[in-house]
Amino acid sequence: MSGRFDGKGFVVTGGTRGIGRAIVLGAAAEGARVVFCGRGESAPVGAEVEAAARAAGGQARFVPADVAVEADVERLFDNALGWLDEVHVVVNNAGVTRDSLLVQTTLEDWRYVLDVNLRGPFVVCRRAVDEMLAQGSGGRIVNVASFTANGLAGAASYAASKSALLSLTRSVAKEYGRRRILCNAVVPGFVETDMTTGYRAAARAALAQLSPYGRFGLAEEVAGTVLFLASDEASFVTGDAVYVAGAVRDVPRMTS
Repeated sequence: MSGRFDGKGFVVTGGTRGIGRAIVLGAAAEGARVVFCGRGESAPVGAEVEAAARAAGGQARFVPADVAVEADVERLFDNALGWLDEVHVVVNNAGVTRDSLLVQTTLEDWRYVLDVNLRGPFVVCRRAVDEMLAQGSGGRIVNVASFTANGLAGAASYAASKSALLSLTRSVAKEYGRRRILCNAVVPGFVETDMTTGYRAAARAALAQLSPYGRFGLAEEVAGTVLFLASDEASFVTGDAVYVAGAVRDVPRMTS
């Protein structure tokens, strides 16, 4: 354990699998105490992540919460502050998608994706900033966006939510940088997660070849960048979007 985050308190949304799980375990392994959330049905997985953190010598605690529900976000932070001395780092990682062409996208689907991917991070950022201002010691907020923020055929709601998340990131950075609250975004490309495991084999192979690496990224590679932005090493980085996309900056047309 390197101790880079000794004494630091983390709150991570969407921490039960994929990129979020890698962030939780990575932070805990480096000395942080981590409170992470997932929806209520994720409780068994949350317990497994807690056990994995303990096995690595770290500390993590699962709180069932849906970031689309404001009361759940408040309860998440209340639980976190009951266990942590302070909240130093907040990571907005929770995200969903409901892929469909624009004319087939229902208003219900649009609202669902925007509620989780944008409204949720807004509520989380608002509470995080409030706590960090009260603590008086600044803090770090890292939002996990997506390179689909440039637009994606077949997933307009997801792309729009991630583009808006980048704007939210820059706005928070500009509003609170003088109070030593740094806010950045990590922009993953194609990563081996639950969202990409359902791709057809031929599509996966073609998409992997868009990168000179010839593969999808790993959750741990994205988590490493998140943890850098959460660390003292990134003390002059704010309002930025750091790509972890294997040199891929745009998504080809995908409608099936």
